[in-house]
Amino acid sequence: MTHNESVLQPIAIPSLLRLPDRKLCLSVQEKLPGLPLLTPVRGEIAIHHQGTCLQVSAQVSMIVTLTCRRCLCQYNERLPLQVSEVIWLDAVKSDPNQWPLEQEVPLTDLMEYLPPDGWLDVGQWLYEHISLALPSHPLCRPDCRLDWEPEESSPVDPRWARLTQFKPWG
Repeated sequence: MTHNESVLQPIAIPSLLRLPDRKLCLSVQEKLPGLPLLTPVRGEIAIHHQGTCLQVSAQVSMIVTLTCRRCLCQYNERLPLQVSEVIWLDAVKSDPNQWPLEQEVPLTDLMEYLPPDGWLDVGQWLYEHISLALPSHPLCRPDCRLDWEPEESSPVDPRWARLTQFKPWG
């Protein structure tokens, strides 16, 4: 296993075959553009070439700045990420130009493919997994609620009057 301080750059897949145990371990401490990061992503990524596939795993953590879906306040949250993925090496399946125009795909075939002589974009791989780990409906706290009350003097449109019974403040 080789340890490198690395910028998350694409790695030539055939180069992994020349490493001891065909395994590369990258120490990560970087900001990734396009993500709401307060701190750099810190941790390790391991890439193991297993002949017909790559086993890629990451154990990283970061602090992200999110916007609460209820009160719209920004807040910071620690986001640990532990992920592992098998990426199959197949020149035909990794080339969309060689796919049939229409094809029924069983759920078991929904896998990631790369050409055996291609590149693994480690930064993109990590970006995608962090994006998937971000909360889809972030809340600054579990009991967050809007502290907004309408003005009492506002007349209610008669077409909407029946809905006022559902107001949390009414």
